[in-house]
Amino acid sequence: MARRLSLLLLAAAGAVFLFRPATVLEFENAGQGIVARYPVNTGEAFSITYQHSIYLQPVVEEFSVGPGGELVLTGVRSESGAVLEYFGFSDSRPFHAMNRPMRTIVFRVAMEGAQQLTLGDRRISFLALGDPGDRITARLADDSLARRGIGWAAATLRRMGILAWPRSSR
Repeated sequence: MARRLSLLLLAAAGAVFLFRPATVLEFENAGQGIVARYPVNTGEAFSITYQHSIYLQPVVEEFSVGPGGELVLTGVRSESGAVLEYFGFSDSRPFHAMNRPMRTIVFRVAMEGAQQLTLGDRRISFLALGDPGDRITARLADDSLARRGIGWAAATLRRMGILAWPRSSR
């Protein structure tokens, strides 16, 4: 009886670990059924680097993970005075701090020089998320180790031709 109780408690603890939600930064290309998720913590910073479409100058938008489940635009960085003026900044300082919380951010994969996500030491081109012109939605979401494991197993079976379900992870 004690052995069964121990096994039951161990299984319950494992289930809590496997199904405990963790926050992820999610990029979804609904048009192609692509979803990329990156684990993040509250306060963690990331940035999106791109070339401004009008002035053809580099821009970095800096974000952080807000405590209420929002993405917070914390600053815009560019050496181009024209780009800074476009964003409504009246001086030419290369960095302008902000505090703009958002639930979702919509990007279009750039036609020339795709955007790049920088998260810690990772750099991910938006071309990994879709083709030029594709709509990419960024948001915070809850994920679990069990969900990631099931997604990995399904993707592996699809690659092997064993599973023919759609790629959407919703």
